[in-house]
Amino acid sequence: MTEQVQNVLSNAIAPIDFRKGKQVVGAVEYVALEVAVSKIVRVMLKMEPRGILELAWIHALSIPFMGGLGAPFGKNASLLNTGDDGGYTAAFKDGAKGIPAVLAAQWVIATAYKGFHFPWFTMKDLLITAGSKTITRPIAYSIVQSLPKDMEDGLLVLDALVGRQVDNSNLATADK
Repeated sequence: MTEQVQNVLSNAIAPIDFRKGKQVVGAVEYVALEVAVSKIVRVMLKMEPRGILELAWIHALSIPFMGGLGAPFGKNASLLNTGDDGGYTAAFKDGAKGIPAVLAAQWVIATAYKGFHFPWFTMKDLLITAGSKTITRPIAYSIVQSLPKDMEDGLLVLDALVGRQVDNSNLATADK
């Protein structure tokens, strides 16, 4: 068990090298997209507002956990619209694979504010968070090829990093 916990932590940190610009660009783009989607959904459903900075921290912290905690569900399909990867259905499924990561990030942030505690989410907040995380991936899938080359490369590099996390995770299924 200790080895598995260490594996999740090392996978969360190891693939990120902030000296490489494309990784940073991809992470910033994806976090910005997730924050925008979350804010829009919260406004449309008249839910209590969360600040942009709080949402940015949560979604930024979820990135290192996306591959490791989503590994039991398999690798993500390509963000590129190749036509043979399942299209929007696969993109929705891949978005849902990120839900455990964003919940873990919310718990870490709440622990930083309140101290160690049992995670507690209201059902409405849980559904908003899960729904926002799930629909962000199809939006990224839709726009990635219309972005400038550097921005497209950033999202693809981030996607590759998540794929490496899945490959290196002890939580991955045997058939990866």
